[in-house]
Amino acid sequence: MVSKVPLNIQTCSQVAEVSPPVASLGTNPSHLNHDYAEADILRLSTFFRSNPNPILVFSPDGNVVKTNPAAVRMLKRLHMGELDLLPEDHAQIVQSCLDGRMREYAIEVNTHNRVFALTYHPLPAFKLVYLYAIEITEFRRAEEDLLRMVASTLTLAKQAVLRLQAFRKTPPQSVKPSHQQTDLSEMFVAMDGCVFTSSNRFGEWDLD
Repeated sequence: MVSKVPLNIQTCSQVAEVSPPVASLGTNPSHLNHDYAEADILRLSTFFRSNPNPILVFSPDGNVVKTNPAAVRMLKRLHMGELDLLPEDHAQIVQSCLDGRMREYAIEVNTHNRVFALTYHPLPAFKLVYLYAIEITEFRRAEEDLLRMVASTLTLAKQAVLRLQAFRKTPPQSVKPSHQQTDLSEMFVAMDGCVFTSSNRFGEWDLD
């Protein structure tokens, strides 16, 4: 004889045997924290590898732990080493970030005729400091060219204003004709007198 058990009751009993009690999940927070930590590590690892910006990671003593592919390509292209990119007080900056004295630290570095904007971002939970590097050489050069052009334009404008002010302060003067102009005027007057005399003479001859 076969006993028939309702499907819903059998399913519930199986779930009860396989699934842990809900209360047991709440009593083990370390397990959840471990899962969250692993998720954070995975997320940071993916972000680190796929980021198009150069990233360097440092240990608390300031040594390079790893670099992402973008940083490797940039350093190879510029024929630079990892230490060439760092400021002189790099170790102190890393320590200050991990100590909590600075949440982030940004600085510009000039090296090998290049300009880089560096940003230190600490991860105290992992005892690591991420360094984001962006080259801004062309931007700084364009900025310098623009400043030089503006300075040159302002110099010309200042000279023009000074000349205009000097011209306005100069009192107007009467223009005297030169000796050549006087001689020409007298010559035309003399010529006009000759023509007038000749016309009178011809008129007299016509009357006779």
